[in-house]
Amino acid sequence: MSVLASKRKESKFEAITFSIDLHDMLLDFMQRSFGVKDLDHLIRVRYAYGKDETEDFAKYRYLMTNFKNRIDQLASQLTSNVRAANSTYPTSMREYEQRRDYQNNAIINCEQILKELQRIVEIFEVDVNTYGRYVNAIDREIGLIKKWRQRDNKIKAYLQGNV
Repeated sequence: MSVLASKRKESKFEAITFSIDLHDMLLDFMQRSFGVKDLDHLIRVRYAYGKDETEDFAKYRYLMTNFKNRIDQLASQLTSNVRAANSTYPTSMREYEQRRDYQNNAIINCEQILKELQRIVEIFEVDVNTYGRYVNAIDREIGLIKKWRQRDNKIKAYLQGNV
């Protein structure tokens, strides 16, 4: 017997699988240059309106490449931290705290990705509405990790009771 998708409970591993989906979403977004349709046109317009003193194409290409590399790196770290937390099943308080640190680092990675996306919007003056999907996905990942941490509090109570 099958269960409708809308009636299914959230999996314990949803934070892990969604972090991979999030990384794939961000890779796709990077391939589309974060919504910047024509970088050369953007540079010319900024120069024409006096926002930049020169038409510095190299600067903006460097910034675009740097943002792509940074977001890819942060998304990879996010996935790695979530997987590392999942690979540790705490049997002592030290292991519990180590797992918690991995989960906290994953949340930090999400916040860093949000900050990088915000800088892209500021620098390249892209439409903020195109970023809503990615911001919601990152917020969902943060929520999934926080729920996971709450479930781990039961393990903590058990470990503290055995000490």
